[in-house]
Amino acid sequence: MFDNSDRHAVGMGLLERMFGGSKRSEEAKKERTKRPYFTYWVTCIQVVIFFVTVATYGFAPVGLDVKEVTAEIRMTSLSIEQVSIKDKRNMWVGPRQSDLIHLGAKYTPCMRPDPRIEAVLAADRAEESQTACCIYNDNSGCVQTLEKDCSPTLSTWLKWTPSKLGYQNRTSGSVCGEDPKYCASPASTGSFIWKDDITEWPLCDSELNATASDHHMMCEVVGRPCCVGIQGECIISTREYCDFRRGYFHEEASLCSQVYCMKDICGMITFSDPAKPDQFYRLFFSLFLHAGLLQLAITVFLQMTVMRDFEKVTGWWFMAIVYLFGGVAGSLASAIFIPYHVEAGPSGSQFAVLAVVFVEVLRWNKDRAPGATVAKLFIVFGILFFLGMILSDIDNFAHLFGLLFGILVCFGFRPYLTVCGAPVSDIGRLVGVAVCLLLAVALFAILVMVFYLAPVSNCHNCMYFNCIPFTSTYCDDQDVSIRNVTDA
Repeated sequence: MFDNSDRHAVGMGLLERMFGGSKRSEEAKKERTKRPYFTYWVTCIQVVIFFVTVATYGFAPVGLDVKEVTAEIRMTSLSIEQVSIKDKRNMWVGPRQSDLIHLGAKYTPCMRPDPRIEAVLAADRAEESQTACCIYNDNSGCVQTLEKDCSPTLSTWLKWTPSKLGYQNRTSGSVCGEDPKYCASPASTGSFIWKDDITEWPLCDSELNATASDHHMMCEVVGRPCCVGIQGECIISTREYCDFRRGYFHEEASLCSQVYCMKDICGMITFSDPAKPDQFYRLFFSLFLHAGLLQLAITVFLQMTVMRDFEKVTGWWFMAIVYLFGGVAGSLASAIFIPYHVEAGPSGSQFAVLAVVFVEVLRWNKDRAPGATVAKLFIVFGILFFLGMILSDIDNFAHLFGLLFGILVCFGFRPYLTVCGAPVSDIGRLVGVAVCLLLAVALFAILVMVFYLAPVSNCHNCMYFNCIPFTSTYCDDQDVSIRNVTDA
């Protein structure tokens, strides 16, 4: 099992015919002495994770546009209304975007606080502070709303004012189903009096019996916070409508300010601070996910041909470094320049592996026809980047930085012994190795600093490197229109 010296590598033969010529065959065959443990390991994990994913979450509608889904749903007004949502299709035949995010796909708002999303959430909180409990006159229920959304004919908007103060002289409120007057834990007493701002109220763990005079405590609450979409939006809705939107319903809460929707949307390991996303590890986890069956097939093909055969020459530890660090660097660049694009799959890793191809093929031909070889390689890379621009779900930023990182690491760990027929001195090789590895570390450090210290939150022109807008909606998944989402 451990002896691999006499095994033939099919993929290597193909690359030899394309770039190395017949003179390379015997030399390459002698070099193939290592077992491709890393290729087998990472490919098996990716295949298993994909099939577990689709078995758990199912498939999104297949295609390039969106699918409109309609249904008749009971709303907070207690009427049955016909509502519709747009369900984004998946060109790769795989799960929905929201499911990929929940599994660990690269999505910047789950990795650090996003200034645009935070601004919208702050505006939502300011608006919610002006709400009060709208109680239906027929005693059928109540819901937390603004005054304009509470019908004066069919309901009563119970708002505390300076002329009609609430418990402890409050003017902010009331809130359907919650009141510091009847909350035993945490009690609003002494130095722990609840603030006169309902958006600062805590969740009540245990309640005392309310009196019939406080109607906002006795009515049936028909709307609770529901987290929908992928941008941290919260709406007050019925459970039916929340389920229809594939949202996260919070039966225990009364206000949107009491829940952290990004925590629900991102899933995985909870944030250390519920209000501050910090899932940096998505850069690594996303390498093992795939957006669909077609993307997985491409990954398996590349890894079991090109990557496996080069690992037989370079060794598993070298290929692991190139694959993992190149993939993380590519995902980090993608998270910077197109932060709202949901990315799953080892795009950066694949181009880091292609960087190994670039360096090794030049090594084969450095003394013969390097110019023609470089031209062929640039044509191949040009075609791949062009495909990334016309197919919106392919990530060119991950490709570019994975390629750069892979080239630096490859030259750093496998320096050339000769250049143009002349041997390179030991000092020359040492300097080359040091420069390449330092540049690789510097590239990664710069990406990390930009990601945290100078976040790119609205680079509309960055989209054009990753997607050509053939139609007005073709590149919609590259950016998002962040706005409030209200219950219809």
